[in-house]
Amino acid sequence: MFTIALRVLWNGGVARIAVEQARNAKAKLLVYRESFYNYDLSGIYVEFLRRKGEKGFLTPLFRKITEIYAKNRGDEATVDLDLIVKASRIIKEPALFHDQFAGITGYLRKVFHGEDYVIYLHETSLTLKGIKYLIPKVMERKVLEGAKIILTNSQWNKRVLEDKGMGAEVLYPGCYTIDEVEEDKENFVLAVSMWDEGRRPEIYGEIAKRIKGRLIMAGSWARRDTMEEFKRKYPEVIVTGRISEDKLRELYKKASLTIRFGFDERGPGMAVLESLCNGTAVIVNDGIGGKEFVIEGENGYVVKDWKEAVDRINEVLENHKLRRSLSINALETGKKYSWRNHAIKLTEIMEKLA
Repeated sequence: MFTIALRVLWNGGVARIAVEQARNAKAKLLVYRESFYNYDLSGIYVEFLRRKGEKGFLTPLFRKITEIYAKNRGDEATVDLDLIVKASRIIKEPALFHDQFAGITGYLRKVFHGEDYVIYLHETSLTLKGIKYLIPKVMERKVLEGAKIILTNSQWNKRVLEDKGMGAEVLYPGCYTIDEVEEDKENFVLAVSMWDEGRRPEIYGEIAKRIKGRLIMAGSWARRDTMEEFKRKYPEVIVTGRISEDKLRELYKKASLTIRFGFDERGPGMAVLESLCNGTAVIVNDGIGGKEFVIEGENGYVVKDWKEAVDRINEVLENHKLRRSLSINALETGKKYSWRNHAIKLTEIMEKLA
């Protein structure tokens, strides 16, 4: 059995991937800090270093440091350096670390115990500009260069790492596919994310004003005040807030389309893949790695901006034959990315550390 290290268990894409990897690969899940989440952990061997609501002596300091780099993500995004160090005294190889910060644990194990480790990189700071990113970039490079294997979630991320002199292997996330496309698609468009200001939710608000159907924004918000301000400004949007996995799956199946915009977000965005797996076509922009799943005009569209997205959405909402065709093709795409196949490949990779 190998270990999967996750810094924060909350309703975000990184945590979702780690949970399903642990479930399907029969791996141990080591969670540094538990937060608010809706994932079913039954059947998973999981260990927590800090339970929900608990704080360390240095937590206020780590929150202040994290705010320098991610002020819009809220307290739950805190990088707990004390837990990263603590985990290095607990974890043993073979181990997979989700993101470069959890990877510090693996780096420490290698320095002091000579153990190899694998990194799963979701986003990289190596392309960021500005003096404040100097320390994170130096840290990330050391962690990545120290890893025996670097996994990442998109070809885009792979190319960036190669440009920085590091090889990486793409292992796309998985999903659970439905058997057949929902016959009674409803007249709404779905957007799913862990929402914060960096996701530019106002774009979805502007889209909602102009489409011939409803727009539902599902998923947790990093900060409640951000959500409430958005709801006041865009009453046209149905905002679910935190939502159960079962309800989210129903929305995916019933939606006419799923939309997701990214801004140099090289990871795929789990909503893109999960939508396809539930037989719902997607509309994305060029700034998100999820565009790699899109076959233009067959299972979705890649648009240049939100105004083009409005045109595409209205075209699909008004043409049931087109919507049906897109949905069928979406499901066929989703079937290529099962969690079972992902777990088999991951296990083969982790065996290289043995």
